[in-house]
Amino acid sequence: MSDEAQGKIGLLQEQGMSASEQDMRNLEHNAELYRRIVEFSPDTVIITKNDVCQYINETGMKLLHAENKSEIMNKSILDFVHEDERESLKDRVTNLNQGETALPHPYTLICLDGSVAEVEMKAIPTFFNNEKAIHIIVRDLSEQKITQELMMKSEKLSVAGQLAAGIAHEIRNPITSIKGFLQLMESDIPEKKDYFEVVSSEINRIETILNELLALAKPKVSDMKEVNLIELVNQVVTLLNTDAIMKDIEINPVFNCSRCKVICDENRIKQVFINFIKNAMEAMPAGGKVMIEVEQSDLVTVIRFTDEGEGIPEEIAGRIGEPFFTTKSDGTGLGIMVSKQIIENHSGKVMISSDTNGTCVEVEIPLSYSR
Repeated sequence: MSDEAQGKIGLLQEQGMSASEQDMRNLEHNAELYRRIVEFSPDTVIITKNDVCQYINETGMKLLHAENKSEIMNKSILDFVHEDERESLKDRVTNLNQGETALPHPYTLICLDGSVAEVEMKAIPTFFNNEKAIHIIVRDLSEQKITQELMMKSEKLSVAGQLAAGIAHEIRNPITSIKGFLQLMESDIPEKKDYFEVVSSEINRIETILNELLALAKPKVSDMKEVNLIELVNQVVTLLNTDAIMKDIEINPVFNCSRCKVICDENRIKQVFINFIKNAMEAMPAGGKVMIEVEQSDLVTVIRFTDEGEGIPEEIAGRIGEPFFTTKSDGTGLGIMVSKQIIENHSGKVMISSDTNGTCVEVEIPLSYSR
């Protein structure tokens, strides 16, 4: 016997503990360690016998929105699966009991509060209290889906940027030539003045779309300087106030800070504010109030634009900001997208919340710009 082994035995004897007692303690320690690993696993762990839940870990309680385990224990696992998928799960459990492999499969779980969770379930045979059981591992796919959606939006933004550069390059020069010749024709044919005004108006609209596309195609921020947001907001309000009064809309700025200065591109930020205020006004065709709140902390300045409209319908809320998506008959589908990109190029972020009482757009701009 080695000196090390003899030393351990001597130590156990000094402590009045036999080797078998030490083995038992080691087993208890390992069992507790395994219990903790399972209990606090990032995936839900459920053990069932004859489809009835015998065990669920803490993660599973949170996934199913349960306050305690008794709400889930001794219930059939099928009770938590969407009715359209129960037969499929029954077949998989039957195959598993017959020794076949059950690969991960997507399911829709019905939580205790009625909400749904998109998950992936994998089952393996096990023993529980010395009886055959099924060990089910449930992985929540919600974060994975969010990541996929962000990747898709990023890809759309990339495609839109490439389109923007190509369209602006191919169209801008011909438009300039058309405008010049139109002005020459207008002076020669004064009796058709109304027609020329319509054509000129439509050309100006094309130029507006091109300018938005160019803003999308040029993501880098330039002309960075210290800007007083109180002055900038007041300038924008003055610019839009006449139109607001005609539409029976009150624009009400509230400044919860004395200076509110940030490092930014003044013209770009002004463009963002104009876009959000115009959207707020268009959301209230019968009139109302647009609140603009500005406040500042040690790190960021927050600007909120709140309207009193009917809010954004739930079915399209997720598409707000997608390139070329718009609900307006004369919209380009680029305003919010370009605004978001401008703020992101300032290392800030835009958050949109909406309900039946109106919509709030919150813009955060860091006090110090870094890129």
